[in-house]
Amino acid sequence: MRIRSGHLLVSGKCLLAAVAVIALVAFPARELMPSLSLGAVLWRVATWLLLGMALLTLLAIGSLQFSQFILRKGGTDAQWFWFSSEPRGLVALRKGKAVDAHPQDAP
Repeated sequence: MRIRSGHLLVSGKCLLAAVAVIALVAFPARELMPSLSLGAVLWRVATWLLLGMALLTLLAIGSLQFSQFILRKGGTDAQWFWFSSEPRGLVALRKGKAVDAHPQDAP
């Protein structure tokens, strides 16, 4: 019973957040489109919000799938694409060599 009430609580919070976002966007949008009724503006804002959330969900899933693909194919980490090379010492570790943790302290 506790798990079900937890899901209900999260669903209620998401619904409240969606209503708040729709209200924050719809009322100023009503001033921009005075020829439309408030209901039509609310409907359009809710539709765009739903489409935006669906797009963000698809992008997140795609990003996670890409990261998993990189890791399955032997990549270090998908985040390392931001840097010009792999982490210091990783090549040596892959070859089975010992790596000095502080090479600048060596004589």
